[in-house]
Amino acid sequence: MTFENALKSVIQLVYDFKDNENHYLNPPYSEADVRIDFINKFFIALGWDVRHDIQKNPYEQEVRVEKPVQIAKAQKRADYSFSISPNFRTVKFFVEAKKPSHGLENKDFYFQTARYGWNASTPLAVLTDFEEFHIIDCRFRPNIDDALNYKLKKFHYTDYANEEKFSEIYWLFSREAVANNSIEKYSDELPKPRGKKAKGLKTVTQTIDDSFLEELDEIRNDLAKSFKKNNNHLSSEELTEATQRTIDRLVFIKFLEDKLIEPDHYVSEFGGRKKAWEDFLIDSRKLDAKYNGVVFKKSIIDSKSIIEPDDKTFSAICEELSHENTPYNFDAIPIHILGSIYERFLGKVVNATDKRVTIEEKPEVRKAGGVYYTPQYIVKYIVDNTVGKLIENKSPKEIAKMRFADIACGSGSFLITVFERLLDYHKRWYINNSEQAKKDGCILIEGTYRLSLKQKTKILLNNVYGVDIDQQAVEVTQLSLYLKLLEDETTATANDSWVMFKEQLLPDLNKNIVCGNSLIGTDILTQQTSLPFVKGGTEGGLDELKLKPMDFETVFPHIFPSKAGGLVRRSPKDEDGFDAIVGNPPYGAELSDAEKKYLIGKYQIKTTDTAALFIDKANLLLKAYGNLGYIIPKPFLFADTWNEIRNKYLNNIEKIIDVGKVWAQVKLEQIIYFQIKNKMVTIYISGVRKNERIETDLNISKSLSNEFGLLLSNITLNEIELGLKIKTQGKSLGEFCSIKRGLDIQHYLIPPKYYKEIFRSKSIGRYELKKAVEGINRDSYIKLKPEIEYMEKPKIIIQNIVAHVMNPIDHIILMATIDDKGIIGLGSVGNIYLDANELDIKFIVALFNSRLFSWYAYRFIYGKAIRTMRFDQHHLNKLHLPNISLSALSDNRSYQNIVNYVSQILAAKKQLQQAKTESDKNYLERKCKTLDKQIDELVYQLYGLSEEEIKIVEGS
Repeated sequence: MTFENALKSVIQLVYDFKDNENHYLNPPYSEADVRIDFINKFFIALGWDVRHDIQKNPYEQEVRVEKPVQIAKAQKRADYSFSISPNFRTVKFFVEAKKPSHGLENKDFYFQTARYGWNASTPLAVLTDFEEFHIIDCRFRPNIDDALNYKLKKFHYTDYANEEKFSEIYWLFSREAVANNSIEKYSDELPKPRGKKAKGLKTVTQTIDDSFLEELDEIRNDLAKSFKKNNNHLSSEELTEATQRTIDRLVFIKFLEDKLIEPDHYVSEFGGRKKAWEDFLIDSRKLDAKYNGVVFKKSIIDSKSIIEPDDKTFSAICEELSHENTPYNFDAIPIHILGSIYERFLGKVVNATDKRVTIEEKPEVRKAGGVYYTPQYIVKYIVDNTVGKLIENKSPKEIAKMRFADIACGSGSFLITVFERLLDYHKRWYINNSEQAKKDGCILIEGTYRLSLKQKTKILLNNVYGVDIDQQAVEVTQLSLYLKLLEDETTATANDSWVMFKEQLLPDLNKNIVCGNSLIGTDILTQQTSLPFVKGGTEGGLDELKLKPMDFETVFPHIFPSKAGGLVRRSPKDEDGFDAIVGNPPYGAELSDAEKKYLIGKYQIKTTDTAALFIDKANLLLKAYGNLGYIIPKPFLFADTWNEIRNKYLNNIEKIIDVGKVWAQVKLEQIIYFQIKNKMVTIYISGVRKNERIETDLNISKSLSNEFGLLLSNITLNEIELGLKIKTQGKSLGEFCSIKRGLDIQHYLIPPKYYKEIFRSKSIGRYELKKAVEGINRDSYIKLKPEIEYMEKPKIIIQNIVAHVMNPIDHIILMATIDDKGIIGLGSVGNIYLDANELDIKFIVALFNSRLFSWYAYRFIYGKAIRTMRFDQHHLNKLHLPNISLSALSDNRSYQNIVNYVSQILAAKKQLQQAKTESDKNYLERKCKTLDKQIDELVYQLYGLSEEEIKIVEGS
């Protein structure tokens, strides 16, 4: 609906309300009445299919309208939630409706509305009774005392008839606007809170994941201290398990309550019969009988040898999670957000000594600088392009034979999304195949066939598999899958399953989600005879309990037949294995010498980078034509260390998506890697991430990988054609030059009063060398003389660590100058020596400093990376001279002019360093800029670039 038509429709609603205003403002006129008479029609005018006249499929409806449900005076779900196809589960905003006679300036109403939005990570929500329309800020952790401060804007119904005022509502909340990210744009423009608190608000400005993680950390700390106080004998591992089990149960029970799956209030009632902890354990046994699963399985906290935590401590925890004004509503928190919270939560463990308890990061997390959860849009993209692609147009019977896995599953984010994708597909399939739906056991609710709990359980057990070396992660993955399994259940459907089938509601997932080492098999126990296996490990030894070696054919015998000697490569006809493997494999893990030795022998690739090994392992585990979808480090595209694995599977690569820096705190960039086992393809699809959108724009021939020595990405066809033109010109620079890094002698450096100055890369500019500020004394110089002699002669010096610049657009700058004194540089300085007398050193330095070389190197050597890039012989070899005869150089006018201009710019740069007045500085800067431009133009001429090709370089 256009803005004009929307305005016309809403003006009529304004007239209708005004004509009978007294009636509508009387208490008997209910919320249900105003929704039907006005609010529904208002949002229909904004272009939303509120009545589902078009979107009939209940699983593919952008507007979800709730019937009023009151449980203990607390409404659990918003009246309306709005999403955009095809992401029907991603709420863009909520609307909470009230009867007009109430008036909206009520802190309970504001708190309730803000809580819906905050828990779902939506920045805005609407509170309306049609008489008024309030836009609520949901960026703040809800606090009922501050709730009335959340109002961003308020409209009276008479404002709707004003074109200017109505346009504010329309261009923010109409379907057309929301589809174009109006809410995100509006939110981004709101004043950012300063410091920990927002201006004018007492409420902490935390996202739901940060806030609940902080809550869980506090609960863990309080529980651990209380357990330790009463049970001083408990080890760090036992305390970690005890706190984890307690928290898992509390979260799961709150989920059941808020989802209305359990009609009773458990958590808030703990302590109402006996002590809170006793009630908790009694109800755990009661719920275990009904639900089963890892959550309520008897564990250390159920042992009679464990003294309960202080009643005051545990009661306070339960109160915080369940009181009427708690900010948390587990019905609104998406499962994947709960997963992200748990992923970070698992990064810490309880550490106990005789005297105290602390919560500490795991060593591997501390080394990595934190836990980095894969963003949901990337997880979804990977799953859609592997699992989603494989199940398309298949029947449930066919899908039941398929197996999907994440072999480094962490807290289960990928497996949750795999399960969700399977459920959504089955739901749609049965709606279009109603006869089969009835035969297969679907239940009919409000005229639509829906999956029964038994069917969803069968899908989970048939199709979803995971492995992780961390037992806590395995248990959290199982918990998350249980939450997803029960997500759309109600009290009625859950009880029907419980009564009808006399079975516990949750399946045993211990055969699907397994704790073990995906990379190391049990054969290490026999191969490493010279290295002892002892608890805690020894120097050079291994701890079997921590290593957790595992054989897939033993753990998943129905997927992998047992074979002597472990996994072997299968023929393309063999159907054993997984249909798809997805995930974010760990990289850069610290390994013992024994592990490295085993892995190199097992996988026969000369790397122990775990991400590369997980690619190789996945290929062993996939069935013929199985799909692999990973997010992995970007150096896979171009780094020498990845050459072997890159070339090994080059023929099978289907798609590469350059997603850049996915995590702001992590310097290393990432790509999404898709591969089909055994499928030989000559091209791959290249794509790039733009904000949270993935765009695929080019098919790239794999022959270019051999041509350039890397996999191209985030590049245009015109750039590729120009790159080929430059590469196929003359000979490699590596035939005429050699490069050697300086020395890592930082420990010899002393302050200004030194005998011999030492230079860092930051002293090197384009055509200039800035003054060194440190050096070495005479004794150190004499000692190092044999090592540094090679540097003490004329050469080109270049920044060995290449400078990456973000503004105005991504690019790199190669920086080099001529060293006619023989300076000594650290390891960050590259020393280039000219081996050919025919070439003038000034010509070579001009090439290095040219825009053309930087442009080419960024795309065709470094794969448009942005983190630390070195410039060594390998990179030098990939740069090429122009197609001119060396014997004819002395007669080449462009060549002669370049040499001349370089002499001038070198002199001008020296003068600029010594210039005293602003006038002299300005003149010399202009002169250098002019000479630089002239050199670039001459380089373009030598390489034969056309005007259009020059625009490609300079426009980039």
